[in-house]
Amino acid sequence: MKSVRLFDFIQFDAGSWQVVAQDGPELALKNLATNRIRRVPVADLLIDDSYLPDDPPSFPSLDNAAALETLSPGTRDGVLALHRHVHEVLHGIPPGSLPGTNPKPEYDLANPLQVRIEAKLTELAARGMAMTERTMFRHIADYRAHGIGGLADGRATRQMSVAGRTDPRVFTLVEAELSGQKDASTGTRSRVIARVRAAAAKSDLAVPSDATLYRILKKIEGSRHPFGNATTRRTQGNRPDRPWGRQSPSRPGELVEIGSTPMDLMVVYPDGSSGRVDLTFALDIATRTPLAAILRPVATKAVDAAVLLARAMTPLPMQPGWDASLSYSRSVLPPGMLPRDEDMRSAIAAKPVIVPESITVDRGKVFVGSTFTAACERLQISITKAAPRTPTDKPHIERFFAGVNTGFTQYLAGYTGPNVVRRGKDPAAETIFTLAEVQNLLDWWLVAVWQNRPHPGLRHPAMPKKDLTPNEAFAALASVAPQIPVALTRDDYIALLPVEWRSIQTYGINFHGLHYDNPGFHPYRGVPSGLPSPADGRWEVRYDPYRLQSIYVRDHKKGQWIEAKWTLSTHLVGPFSRDVLAAAKKAIDRRGETVAGRDLLAEINRILTAPTGRAERQATQRTHTTPSAVPEQEAGPDPITEPTATPVAPIRAPDPVIVEFPRRRRHGRRIDLLED
Repeated sequence: MKSVRLFDFIQFDAGSWQVVAQDGPELALKNLATNRIRRVPVADLLIDDSYLPDDPPSFPSLDNAAALETLSPGTRDGVLALHRHVHEVLHGIPPGSLPGTNPKPEYDLANPLQVRIEAKLTELAARGMAMTERTMFRHIADYRAHGIGGLADGRATRQMSVAGRTDPRVFTLVEAELSGQKDASTGTRSRVIARVRAAAAKSDLAVPSDATLYRILKKIEGSRHPFGNATTRRTQGNRPDRPWGRQSPSRPGELVEIGSTPMDLMVVYPDGSSGRVDLTFALDIATRTPLAAILRPVATKAVDAAVLLARAMTPLPMQPGWDASLSYSRSVLPPGMLPRDEDMRSAIAAKPVIVPESITVDRGKVFVGSTFTAACERLQISITKAAPRTPTDKPHIERFFAGVNTGFTQYLAGYTGPNVVRRGKDPAAETIFTLAEVQNLLDWWLVAVWQNRPHPGLRHPAMPKKDLTPNEAFAALASVAPQIPVALTRDDYIALLPVEWRSIQTYGINFHGLHYDNPGFHPYRGVPSGLPSPADGRWEVRYDPYRLQSIYVRDHKKGQWIEAKWTLSTHLVGPFSRDVLAAAKKAIDRRGETVAGRDLLAEINRILTAPTGRAERQATQRTHTTPSAVPEQEAGPDPITEPTATPVAPIRAPDPVIVEFPRRRRHGRRIDLLED
């Protein structure tokens, strides 16, 4: 407790001063070195860290003010009785006496302290509470120093350490062993004790009994869960050693979190097999609005994260292939699972389209790679990286994954549960939905259910007790910070794809061993691009890892993209991915053959139709289930026909089928005879 009185000598503001006067709430301080007078408010002086009185304060310490609350009722009554006697010796009257109460003659303050103490000892002896003079002096000193808490028996208020009388070095070994359980498989307490004894034996330390070690373990386990579930233990270990913060973005798009996680759901792949899918998601923190969600088999790749940004700024009806996918899903799903077009479009119209300004991502390879960072740079989005292995840096997206699991995934056939303990007997046998169907159902659930469900984290200052829905929160914030709509073109989608640099040769472009060509290359064959490093004269090439039958070359002189196709793409049975290409090259390498164009084409077609091995099946499944990242080229106007040309009239059969005259067939060329 700090105090200051007139004429005190003090240390303040790196100088020696004397309090010479007081004027209301201000003190006049005289500098002992320069005799300068300085006026300082009393409150500012007492809270200043540089203030130090020359004499310690005479007021008792309040550190033990709450000591009485920790005592048993009998011990507390004894301390209060002792306090009554000590207070009467020092002040002449018992504590709590009415104003104007006269002290007893033997305790009159006019008497010396020694006389009052002797009178009190005589009184206590007559009551059967004999006490020595030295004990009374000790009680008086404790009361002056610590107040009423100082009168309590030190044995009753002693703070016991967790280790007790155990050697601190042994206790350190126990602490270190418990800390080492974070990433280890869960064991028993006996294993920890055995390891502590082994470590103590190397240092010749005396170890207490097992019972004592068990008591120590019970005291220091706390919330670490060293002997519980390993997942809970790792989660608790990732908690920061500081209070939880709170992010409060004030406008839509100011802060967006992106994450990816496997869904607890099995889907049907095109080849009839089943497997789990990954959910990659972007969530606006200010409104809790999901900007975009994409499902991918096996694992999310960097191009998926880049496409997620494009879809986040594009309404669902404007996304490439969405209408066709929705129509197909509505035709195969049970009636009522997807609403009519009118209801669907009205719900989608209510969902806001938010342009991200800043994105928080974890340090996964998908989000720290050049493809995703270049896409964010192109869209003028800043990136904030979360701390390593710290999911608490983006808690909203982690909580959203749990909300999707409980509100959407668990109601679908093929639900696997969050872990093997809660998993059914055979979820794969229950699987009936394809990835495209689940994607459409998820999009509908987000706009119809999630966007209209109140969230406890969404509050408005004018209605602090009302939980808002994401649509209501956006309406409240959009009036203050309106959004700028952004419409992405096909060229924008291409610019978000991964980039590499290649030269244009006389035959076209050699891209990963495949030759791509286009008539638009004619002016640039053998001509450097003139671009500086990292191009070094080569041309910019963008590619979709899931659709390698085409690449996109930037004609920076004309400001357009040239779509070049693989020279053998017309003989493909379907689109192929980079994973399929790698599997095909690996199969040819195992045979020890030279990678020729015709052999590579045959292997790609074989993998797409009849894959063998786990790697080939996964590559095929990803290719078949992942849509193209680039929208289809818009069809041009119908060609003008000559006036003399007479179209072939179709002949209508009795049934509704329309039969046309057959066209002249071309003789097919054998694939194995094609030149590479």
